[in-house]
Amino acid sequence: MSTSTVMRRSLLALLVLSTLPPLASAQDSPDTAQVHVTATGYRTTGTKSDLKPLESPMSYEIYDNELLGSRQADSVNEALRYVPGVTPESRPTVTIFDQYTIRGFESYRNYYDGLPLQYDTLWNLVPQVDAFATESVEILKGPTSVLYGSAPPGGMVNQTAKQPRSGLKTPETNIRARIGTNALRELAVDSTGPLSRDVDYRVVALARERDGQQVTTEEERRLLNPSLTWRISPSTRLNLNVYYQNDPALIPSTPLPALGTLQRAPYGFLPSDTFAGDANWSGMEREVTMAGWKFEHAFNDSVSFLQNFRYTKADGFQKNTYNRGLLPDNRTLTRAAYFTDEKMNGWVVDNQLAWRVNTGAFTHRILAGVDYQKLRTRVGYGDTLTTDTPTIDLGAPNHYLFDVSRLPFDFYTERHAIRQSQLGFYLQDEVRVGALTLIGGLRRDRYRSLDDNASTYDGFPSTSSTAIAQRKTSGRIAAIYQIGNGFAPYINYSTSFEPTSGVDSVTGAAFKPTTAKQIEGGIKYKSPDSRTQLTAAVFDIRKQNVVVNTPTFNQYTQNGEVRSRGAELSWNQALTDQLDFTLGLTKLDMEVTKNELDKSLVGKTPVWVADKQASLWLNYSPIDALDLSAGVRYVGESQMDAANTGMVPSYTVFDAAAMVRLNKTWRVGLTASNLGDKRYVGACFDANNCWMGAERSVELTLHASF
Repeated sequence: MSTSTVMRRSLLALLVLSTLPPLASAQDSPDTAQVHVTATGYRTTGTKSDLKPLESPMSYEIYDNELLGSRQADSVNEALRYVPGVTPESRPTVTIFDQYTIRGFESYRNYYDGLPLQYDTLWNLVPQVDAFATESVEILKGPTSVLYGSAPPGGMVNQTAKQPRSGLKTPETNIRARIGTNALRELAVDSTGPLSRDVDYRVVALARERDGQQVTTEEERRLLNPSLTWRISPSTRLNLNVYYQNDPALIPSTPLPALGTLQRAPYGFLPSDTFAGDANWSGMEREVTMAGWKFEHAFNDSVSFLQNFRYTKADGFQKNTYNRGLLPDNRTLTRAAYFTDEKMNGWVVDNQLAWRVNTGAFTHRILAGVDYQKLRTRVGYGDTLTTDTPTIDLGAPNHYLFDVSRLPFDFYTERHAIRQSQLGFYLQDEVRVGALTLIGGLRRDRYRSLDDNASTYDGFPSTSSTAIAQRKTSGRIAAIYQIGNGFAPYINYSTSFEPTSGVDSVTGAAFKPTTAKQIEGGIKYKSPDSRTQLTAAVFDIRKQNVVVNTPTFNQYTQNGEVRSRGAELSWNQALTDQLDFTLGLTKLDMEVTKNELDKSLVGKTPVWVADKQASLWLNYSPIDALDLSAGVRYVGESQMDAANTGMVPSYTVFDAAAMVRLNKTWRVGLTASNLGDKRYVGACFDANNCWMGAERSVELTLHASF
């Protein structure tokens, strides 16, 4: 019998046993002490245990809801503005997804309460969870496949859900009303309390509307997030939750050319609200429903089980344009109009069995898990490929040129049926020996995907089918040592993988998963009075088995490599009881180290990546009723294209916030981001595709708590 078969059967047996009642419960023997489940249905992102960030041998940070609110964060992209090692808002004007890089590697994928927000990684239907419905945002840097399977090598972002609060005698309700620039209007409610002695509830709801940054664009959101927790017994807890979000108006990615954004055009520079699309054919509608549960059971004070399950159903329709370059006058932009019509449904479950074993001087916290996810997606796509599509004069734009009934969306079409699944088995041992904590983990994944496509081009049909069936083992080994006086040096080695489709045109073999490995070392410090907290890290990540191609795209092979080296510092310091600051510094050196089919790219830096970053956030409370905050963010240069023929300049922006507590019930807040309304370019992919930075935003908020 193979090792993988033994592992699967062993874990299956453990999971079946974990759903049975305890052999000796408190009810069976009055002399036996009851075991209480004290967790909240959630274990920390870094280890899926209760190991806190400052105790973990990895770079790992948590930002709570109150902090995110004070920094005017409605999305994950905005929440990452002050995080070392992260280049957020690569496309600041886009709201249909969160795009950012962690340690130089691009990511669109977020997690919600430890489970992935399911997404087929190919198209545009990406579920998002609003920051108002989020208790905290956790950032784990470096490869994470050992616990989560397929993932980009830079790291992951996990949003934790707001849970019903227990122990309340009466309900507690918070209401938030906001107005601001771009005609912002918002009303949000967060209420929690007891339904009965053993059942607590929480309801989060929000309605928001505002104009988009680009002229003629709009944003609109409605969400409802009810949940309840039932304490079935002192040792058993069940949380049921539903998250429904309707986004009637979102802003897709409509890029601009580098001429006019980075370089002066004949008409000058484009303003930050420039839009290259058409008001008659722009925007995206999206509706997402997620429903799930978290079931916890403690067999005794050493053994516990957690099952985390979520079902997702979503659909979205996008109307948009992309550009095909400027005409010789350097102001007339050729455009293609397209649509994407997407529907998906899927589910994911993570089963975790944890137990503690004491063997003399050693304390083991062992975690065995199996997770499975399945996703079905249907996509319809139509594209004019510039045929009969009006151009736009960027020097004097008219955003009402399209007659939608005359656009030939049937010139090029695709119809996809995509099926994906991932099954993973993982085992982790967290060992404590005095002041030393060791973590070792191993995971085996099986990933499958099938994409059936029927397409037409100018009336000529064709079909294709792309299948992936790949297996991969991931691992991590890490150690942290508390040397005294609050100092704790650490080191870790971890790996990751991402499924890769296609066939090597050089060898004829199917592609293997793209893999990555990281070595990281650092030190963490927490002063005895907790007024100083610091994490410093250096790392080296190598992404291997990267698919590369010739400049004419007629050959593909899988021997590319990208290396990311860097250093990060996160420092939180309380100077007095009224004044504290948080400082973040990042230095990143990223380059293509192998590319046999296009050696001109070797030594080049990939796009989206800032070489340096620095941020500082100050909090000052001169009196009990007043909180003042201010921040400054510096984002260094990035490359304009893969060949490094131009640079996206660095930029510095300032943010500020104030909160006045009128009494126990009422608070008034004022926040501003990009206070000086600096015009800057967020990022470029190439000379035809650049995105403007986020303009100034000012918001007035009224809070009521009762």
